[in-house]
Amino acid sequence: MNNFFSVASSTLHNFRNSNFYQILWPIKSFEFTKFIQMATLMFTILLNQNLIRALKDSFIMTIVGPEVISFIKLWCEMPAGILFVIIYSKLCNIMTTEQVFRIIVVFFLTFFAVFAFILYPYQFYFHPDPVVISYYVEQHPHVKWFIVLWGKWSFILFYVMGELWPIVIFTLLFWQLANKITKTEEAKRFYSFFNLFGQSNLLISGIVICYFVKQEHFLLVIYGDLEDTTEVVLKSIITVVIFTGLISLCLHYFIEKKIISNKYNTNIINRETIILNLGLKDSIKMIMKSRYLGFIFLLIFSYNTTINLIEGLWMSKVKTLYPMAQDFMNYQGNVLFWTGVFTIFCTFIGSIIIRRYGWFIGAIVTPVMITVVGMLFFILIINEEKLNIICKDSPLITPLIIIVFIGGLQNVLCKGTKYSLFDTTKEMSYIPLDNEMKTKGKAAVDIIGTKIGKSLGSIIQFVIFTTMPNSEYQDVTGFLATIFGAIGLIWILGVKVLAKEYNKLLKQTS
Repeated sequence: MNNFFSVASSTLHNFRNSNFYQILWPIKSFEFTKFIQMATLMFTILLNQNLIRALKDSFIMTIVGPEVISFIKLWCEMPAGILFVIIYSKLCNIMTTEQVFRIIVVFFLTFFAVFAFILYPYQFYFHPDPVVISYYVEQHPHVKWFIVLWGKWSFILFYVMGELWPIVIFTLLFWQLANKITKTEEAKRFYSFFNLFGQSNLLISGIVICYFVKQEHFLLVIYGDLEDTTEVVLKSIITVVIFTGLISLCLHYFIEKKIISNKYNTNIINRETIILNLGLKDSIKMIMKSRYLGFIFLLIFSYNTTINLIEGLWMSKVKTLYPMAQDFMNYQGNVLFWTGVFTIFCTFIGSIIIRRYGWFIGAIVTPVMITVVGMLFFILIINEEKLNIICKDSPLITPLIIIVFIGGLQNVLCKGTKYSLFDTTKEMSYIPLDNEMKTKGKAAVDIIGTKIGKSLGSIIQFVIFTTMPNSEYQDVTGFLATIFGAIGLIWILGVKVLAKEYNKLLKQTS
């Protein structure tokens, strides 16, 4: 028996040291505590992100209209993003980034609760009279979308806050924390597996959304007496968001006390170095003067522009197929689920790609995937009439079903590679930088880059829908496709240049 356990122990030891095991699970035993805490924090943040996304998209698409998205991103999101950078810079000058994280998360959770339990149920008290809105729209058609924004301002604000959550809480604050406590050598092994655990939330969020939409859930005990079924779904999902948000706060506090405090030995002088003094103007100057940050900015800008150009068109088709809010949410839940499946698959493959073939190969996959599949989606819409001829003998398959399916497939494939490869390689590119670049420089690049990227696509659509108020997405597909393809090519070239800069900087800091 002793020989059996000895052989078994030896076999297990050899397996753990084998290349195959290192590929499957590259996390070392002494790193597990830090890894699991960060992965769980990422999971809870992203779970909330996707639950809010399904709600905000369904409300805007079914209650307001898909054309209004470009106006929201340009006239609401962009100013909100710039305002946040200003507030964030001020907060970082008076407190640690860990304190800033908790303040901002509490602010977001409070707003979501206010919307679900006050603004939505009593919207008729807060919104202007629909008759007045209709009158002004009729009298001023060229500015009708601004009037529509005013008429449904609480939904617009909810959409903006839902859009800011992933940028502020995840892209900036979570990855800032990860980059602070993770070395470059660890990042090659950690970051892909952060995504593996964190992005598995897509499976859960998709199931949660479909579960609550079916109106057969455990929270009916609390909300079952409400007449508006959409309000029941909203309050139920926001209840989950608040609960998981509180878990995020607890995890973050624990990480600060057990990992960050240990790293800096709670030394006051060292802790003070985390508080950086850099304003918004200086943050923007960083991007302008730093070639390296400029190319990271280009990658973020390109991703957000391409997604923005295709998102409104896809959503408009989904709304046509699923005009009711709950049906729209159910569709979103299914898309999130399959995005989760593909993201997990890509994470395993992506981890191997980055470790075996380097940063460039890992970073180039996302722009190639988005450009190729996105152009296929545009081509199908441009040739929708030809699809009518092909599908005329099929009672179950219509051109709209095909387009919505390919649009959903495009979202699954593109978001899967984005979450598993783009996010990982982008965050790895920050690690060789100094503390100031990792915090204020990252804030400027991530937030302003995202907002400018979305704004470019929004400006194009804003000009079209303002000058031609009766036009729809179908009318401008060819023009959007041309811009989409051009930016995709610029993105690919940007990755190539940044790869050289990244490898050069690694050699200098090693």
